[in-house]
Amino acid sequence: MPPAATVDIFEKLRQYIKRSGKTQRQIAEEVGIPQPSYLSHMANGRVNWVEGEYFRPLTVALNLSVEEIRELKPEIVWSDMESDKPPPPRLRRLPEELTQMIDEKGHLAEELLTERWQQYLAGQRFSTGRATPERWWNLFLLLKNAGVEPGGN
Repeated sequence: MPPAATVDIFEKLRQYIKRSGKTQRQIAEEVGIPQPSYLSHMANGRVNWVEGEYFRPLTVALNLSVEEIRELKPEIVWSDMESDKPPPPRLRRLPEELTQMIDEKGHLAEELLTERWQQYLAGQRFSTGRATPERWWNLFLLLKNAGVEPGGN
């Protein structure tokens, strides 16, 4: 059983994940963790996430404040601390079919030309079948019609 102080960081990670509104799979993909189960190991105390290689990208993916980061790791030094924000997240590589859809349909919906929407869509996964440009377009329309605003709700 980990010491009490260590258990606290795992509880905090679970709270941060819940607060983010993202699934563990979404966070793992955003951070570059090869298996979502590894994130589960971090949240359940099997891996010390604060001392691990994914700490910095996790702070970005979970949108932690500088105060929250310093609470977890007081000795942390960000190269861009003057901005009082962690570094920006890594951009996802856009799937070829999504890029094709943006090229074909971007003139119909200006939002598709924004990095915010492109990155949001790139983080989505189809549960069945191949991700064709038409399926990406239908997903975009579904999200847009449902009032989804990436980063806003």
